[in-house]
Amino acid sequence: MRTNLDDALAAWRERRQEADLSQLEPRVWAAIAAARAPDLAGLLSVRAALVATMMLAGIAAGAASSAAPAEASPFALHSPYAPSTLLEGNP
Repeated sequence: MRTNLDDALAAWRERRQEADLSQLEPRVWAAIAAARAPDLAGLLSVRAALVATMMLAGIAAGAASSAAPAEASPFALHSPYAPSTLLEGNP
């Protein structure tokens, strides 16, 4: 049973022309660079959007945390989370 691969290999064997591979590597690298070029432009806009989103999230978190009480230590005198307050049940 002969397949298309067998025919292609037989045709390749019968070929008498020498293959010029001197420019193969530069052509491959040029094709890789051409394939990457559109992706970098799209990736740059995605990165910029991600940075802007993270900055806005940081600003929002900073604004929300500034409304919290400044003293939140478990060892402060009037802290609701102090061990003495939690054990005694006195607010």
